[in-house]
Amino acid sequence: MKKNRNLILAVVLILAIGVGIYFLFKDDSKNMNAASSSTSSMEFNNIDMKETKDGKITWRFKAKHVTISKDQNHVDMEGVEGDFMKDEDDLHLTADKGRIDRKTKTVYIEGNVQGNSKDGEELYAENLTYDGNKEILSTDKAFVVKKDGKVLTADTFDADRVLKKITAKGHAKLTDKEDAQ
Repeated sequence: MKKNRNLILAVVLILAIGVGIYFLFKDDSKNMNAASSSTSSMEFNNIDMKETKDGKITWRFKAKHVTISKDQNHVDMEGVEGDFMKDEDDLHLTADKGRIDRKTKTVYIEGNVQGNSKDGEELYAENLTYDGNKEILSTDKAFVVKKDGKVLTADTFDADRVLKKITAKGHAKLTDKEDAQ
């Protein structure tokens, strides 16, 4: 009986120590997780970013609010305004938000995307993706491009980054501006 009592006492003592250790350190892990998540990104207001290739600017964007991931590979933007440039051509864009992925060299903007070029081209889309590896600007949603009294609409497009050459896909339609209204 004395042997069982000592065994029970030892088990209770070990459980009490285990519970004590658990309660002693349980808040430390929460604090460590909170500390690591608070340093997982950096936030800035009114920031300018750009990408260059062969000494020439490929694109530049300004954003009202930016969150940069800790590894600096992902940049989330709000209140986006920017340009894609190629030679002497420029496509100026605005959008509600966007994301830059430096690792894959992609720029994605979405929400009320509007653009215009120096030669009078107007672009309206839900989103745009620029693939810096292929140097292709595209959308996977319906869009409208207006230029010289003509209106081009389609389900999607691929183009060079300043819209000099556009390949419209899916229900593509080119009309006179008066007919489109």
